[in-house]
Amino acid sequence: MRNVLVVTFVFLSSTLLSQTVTTNDQSKQNDSRNRNRISILNGRSISFYLNHTQIDPRSKLFFKGELSVSNYAITYGVLDSVLTKNEETRPFYFFIFNQIVDLSDEEMRDFVSNRCLEFVEKYPCEYFATFNEQDIDINVVKWTTYIGQALKDKSHYADFRSVVDYKINGTCSGIQDLWKSFKAEVRMCLVQ
Repeated sequence: MRNVLVVTFVFLSSTLLSQTVTTNDQSKQNDSRNRNRISILNGRSISFYLNHTQIDPRSKLFFKGELSVSNYAITYGVLDSVLTKNEETRPFYFFIFNQIVDLSDEEMRDFVSNRCLEFVEKYPCEYFATFNEQDIDINVVKWTTYIGQALKDKSHYADFRSVVDYKINGTCSGIQDLWKSFKAEVRMCLVQ
């Protein structure tokens, strides 16, 4: 009888423990899924992007919350696509990338930080224009921290600042105040 009780207790304990681990894994996976659903993006219905043939299916599934940011095929696909020259699809990829930035962890930092830097250098006007989009939340702390870590030192920071200054002054001078605050935050996040 005693052996039966011990075996039953061990069985129940292991069952409860495995359910807790499964629940924690599911919770962690759910925490790394897109929860920011919007209906309008860049003046277009989100269905325009979800039906667009040049946007990959995995990015669409991530948007819908059906895939996790820990699915590296999505992450790397979006990292490649966010710098696209296609002006029609770039807003969607930026939105997805911004969610990845917000959900990213230490493991993804290097990949994400370099792409943050490249995006702001290449498309500063688009980046700062999203600050006026009411449904898009930019995690400025992560963006500036990641860019500062990617730049590493004052020399690279000076190059970055010059590139973005030139593009902003020539194209979208109305965002000077945002840029001034942003570059000050990036400078404070330099590694050296």
